[in-house]
Amino acid sequence: MLQGKVAIITGASRGIGRATAELFVKNGASVVITGRDESQLREVTDGLNKDGEKRCVYLVGDSKDLSLPKRLFDLALEEFNKLDIIVCNAGMALRKPTLEMPIEEWNEVLEVNLTAPLVMAMTCLPHFRKQKYGKIVFTLSGAAKNPHLGASPSYGASKAALMYVTRHLAKEFIPENIYVNAVCPGPVDTDITHTWSAEHRARVVDNQLMGRLGMPEEIAAPILFLCSDASSYIVGECIAVNGGGSMD
Repeated sequence: MLQGKVAIITGASRGIGRATAELFVKNGASVVITGRDESQLREVTDGLNKDGEKRCVYLVGDSKDLSLPKRLFDLALEEFNKLDIIVCNAGMALRKPTLEMPIEEWNEVLEVNLTAPLVMAMTCLPHFRKQKYGKIVFTLSGAAKNPHLGASPSYGASKAALMYVTRHLAKEFIPENIYVNAVCPGPVDTDITHTWSAEHRARVVDNQLMGRLGMPEEIAAPILFLCSDASSYIVGECIAVNGGGSMD
């Protein structure tokens, strides 16, 4: 589905980002991945390059470093001579109630979840414009649409704002054959959910129509779809991937 394409994927050392990188390579793409944990990035890269062909390279970085997007863009062109897709998946959540949340933490979450993906898009859009093609997918959250008291208000606010950015960029750039969409995952079985108490995990599972959490691969598949030619008439959408946890 992505034969010959090149993608940048942020937050790809584990969870949804890692599953997306693995699925993209399986479908013919080459990928530049980033995250903060070098040992995990190296593990992902080694696994994807095991056939002797370079299909994955990594760059260690923190999303709060706004020089990272340009370095990722340059690396993609240096290693693979092109760039077609960006998947902005990196994010963070804090779990303090509103009145216990320092404003510095509010700013940090918005910087990672909103400013960083916007800068990533702004860095690559001139290149996409020049080649008259590009695919951008943002990872949002069900919290973009419905309050989630398990996280600080900064989390839902940042994801809701990124949902607006998705629609704004989609409307602005689709005339130039640049597609911007998003996925809104529900609760997914990742390292973050493993930090939940047993009681909280049970409550979340009980609220899922399918009676279970999603798996990272089940979020990666819709991301693959949105980045492929199969989604050629979909733009500005925020697709819920949540096992029926909420229905629009």
